[in-house]
Amino acid sequence: MRRRLSHALTVSAVALTLAASGAAFVAAPAHAVAQSDDLSPTHANLSKYTSQHLTWSAAVCPQEVRTLGKAAARTECARVTAPMDYADPSKGNISLMVTRTAPEKSSGQSRFVFTNPGGPGAPDARFSVIVAALSPMGQTETVIGVDPRGTGESTPVSCAQPKTAIKDNHHMTAAQLSATQAAVKASVDQCVAQHGNYLPYITTENTARDQDLVRQLLGANTIDYYGVSAGTWLGAYYATMFPTHVGRFVLDSNTDFTSNFQTSFSYQPMGFQRRFSDQFEPWAARHDSTYHLGSTAAAVNTTYNQVRQAAVAGQLGFFSANVVDNVLTQQMYTDQGLVTSAKFLGFLDEARRGDKLALYQAFSLLSGGSDSYTDNREATTFMAITCNDTSWSKSPSYYVSQARSLGPKYPLLGYNQAVNQCAYWPYEAKNLRVNLSKAPKILMVDNTLDPATPYEGALAAHKLSPNTVLLTVNNQGFHGAVLGSKNTCVTNAVYGFLMNGKQLQHDSVCQGLPLPGDSKVYPVGTQVTGPAPNAGQPTSPTPPHQSDSLGETILKLLGKLVGDIFGGTHA
Repeated sequence: MRRRLSHALTVSAVALTLAASGAAFVAAPAHAVAQSDDLSPTHANLSKYTSQHLTWSAAVCPQEVRTLGKAAARTECARVTAPMDYADPSKGNISLMVTRTAPEKSSGQSRFVFTNPGGPGAPDARFSVIVAALSPMGQTETVIGVDPRGTGESTPVSCAQPKTAIKDNHHMTAAQLSATQAAVKASVDQCVAQHGNYLPYITTENTARDQDLVRQLLGANTIDYYGVSAGTWLGAYYATMFPTHVGRFVLDSNTDFTSNFQTSFSYQPMGFQRRFSDQFEPWAARHDSTYHLGSTAAAVNTTYNQVRQAAVAGQLGFFSANVVDNVLTQQMYTDQGLVTSAKFLGFLDEARRGDKLALYQAFSLLSGGSDSYTDNREATTFMAITCNDTSWSKSPSYYVSQARSLGPKYPLLGYNQAVNQCAYWPYEAKNLRVNLSKAPKILMVDNTLDPATPYEGALAAHKLSPNTVLLTVNNQGFHGAVLGSKNTCVTNAVYGFLMNGKQLQHDSVCQGLPLPGDSKVYPVGTQVTGPAPNAGQPTSPTPPHQSDSLGETILKLLGKLVGDIFGGTHA
């Protein structure tokens, strides 16, 4: 999920940004649960869409897909025509980019595994090929990616994002706040004026209908699904709307999908602060001989605060206080990001002491790669989905009070709650209520220290969804618990389900693996107890460290940092 951050950075290593400003709970209207299990709730005539013939070709695939190695060689793409409004197809059509990666070992009995990387608004066509490349599913299953409407190579929408010159969100003046609110409102108004015919239909509900349209065109009665972060929100919506077409669903790094986006994002300031204060700072202290940030967590925090104060004083050039906070926040997604954060703080600490070359070294540490798109389709799709799906407070002062409340407790991200685009969104929220009771049992997987989709939100969704089984991973803090992981306790359970149908029958617990350079796991907070998923069964040995392949890949692929105080953070 995304959390809106402050002050733009265009270097791709910190490109991934989270989600809209979180805040306290606002109850959604008690709309009835969608139960038709039909492509359209109004039973509009959609035969021209469900009867279309797909032409698959590698030449149709986006350039990024064609360069993703061996899995790309087995990938073809097609364009699917879908109605912009399923209830009234006369309003026009959109185009969906769909990728299909054939299994490496064809048996003639391949299942279809649909994917989604989250955001909401992150492109899926490339992600599906990465899933095929990094997981054993690519050997035996057909992996499908559908770029969500609004983003990637599906019919896009792109609006200019608001810009501000604020360098320190911790000390915004009344004038700065007022100017920022005006800039955000103006950007929303301009977006609506330019794309108002399309924006109301960019919703998770319609994205789920798009996926079901693809299911029908593939001739599949059921689909399997692997969704990460905000992809769990989409998976829960699909299972609510089309329960009879649900096969083996795995939701990785869960949002609080039984609530609303405002509530789900409200966990993030705490989540990122916990990862930074309770895991990164003690880890850096354990490795003081390498990074020289301090031999205790408190000393590392002092170094961070000294660097931040130097940034506030203008001693670090490009690296304003907001930029420093944004870089550190982005790096909390992965365990390798802890290493990057330690090096980054070390360079800036040297710079504040007078080593000007260190500023160049800090910038070089973060540079590399390129953005996939030069426009704002991911940020705009994120805004449309989060604002359209569920209700948000329409009072600008509400978000100011949130920043004042959360900022002192969670300074890394809490002050960024002051303004929210959804406060100015003119369309009525859909407020579909998730209900998984009619679907087959669904597997949820969550790390206890995930910063972007904190464990507390996953627990809340799990408790309200009795038809789910929760696999918890203690003391693991990177975002995305499964793809690319070398924690065989996790991967045996998840891929055993996705590929062989071996569903866990009860909530289970895996132990996390050591952080980079550590020889053991250092517990953080309350430890979740329960049986291991493979208790009493033989397993392969667990390697001494985990891979951050998913997190590193997402950092490279999920778009550029989107501007100032309202740049994104994905879930």
